[in-house]
Amino acid sequence: MLIFFIFLITILLTLIQGAIIFPLPITDTGNVRYRSIPVMTLTLILINSLIFLFFQAPHFYQGLNMAESGDMEGLNRLYQYVTDIWTYGYRGVFMREGVSIGAFSTFTSMFMHGDMWHLLGNMIFLWAFGRRVEDACGAWRFLLFYLVAGMVANVGSEVLNPSMADLPGIGASGAISGVMGAYLVLFPGAMVTCFWGIGIVLRFPVVVIMKMIGMEQVEKAPNWRWTIQLPGWLLLIYFLIKDTIPSLTVIQQGQDYGGVNNLAHLTGFLAALFIFLYVRKDLLTRYIQGRRL
Repeated sequence: MLIFFIFLITILLTLIQGAIIFPLPITDTGNVRYRSIPVMTLTLILINSLIFLFFQAPHFYQGLNMAESGDMEGLNRLYQYVTDIWTYGYRGVFMREGVSIGAFSTFTSMFMHGDMWHLLGNMIFLWAFGRRVEDACGAWRFLLFYLVAGMVANVGSEVLNPSMADLPGIGASGAISGVMGAYLVLFPGAMVTCFWGIGIVLRFPVVVIMKMIGMEQVEKAPNWRWTIQLPGWLLLIYFLIKDTIPSLTVIQQGQDYGGVNNLAHLTGFLAALFIFLYVRKDLLTRYIQGRRL
């Protein structure tokens, strides 16, 4: 158990290290009109975590440790880990030829992850943006939107680039990109609390100078904070551009870009256009009238 916690802390520190340059969203800071418990968001986080911890992680991490010592059982575990990815990950051939589990792979692939870093990164983004989108939809409609966005992300990535190598795609990032896109559409004016090393450091002298010249809006603000608030629209447009640029390269060259399926992220983000089919009727009326959700 101690080794597991040490490993988990190491992964978290790795995420924080990456957030020094790029902002890592932690939570939504807007006032949620319907203060409901995000049951489905928490359930999805739990399901993704349990599947990885009990179905994938033992084969992967125990296999690595045993293989390093020359134990053949370790190689067998790693082989099983790879086999599971090739079986339950999304592959275009499953859809085109109906082999293996066929179209069902568009569903199973959303609940598999490559490693702990992959899992934690996705779940942090789901926590930051999923709760408020769920609040706008209701738990079950949010689940349906999440699954549809993930399936659109999988299929859409191949439609945009049918010549891509037939490699299995796994991860919840396509579905979560849909949730992020829905957040952008529904709450463009919201503020998102992020851990962002550069932004935190730059904020300090700005606040101090503004206090020195007597600006009332920062009078009660602390000089130093470990987080920074960014406009939701700015943060999400940044992530959209970050996926769009390499996606264009993938379409032109017909190959993966750095091992990340940016096309799935992009098509998942575009799936946010379907969000209006799932938003609660009362909130949809408010949205159409231009009122705050």
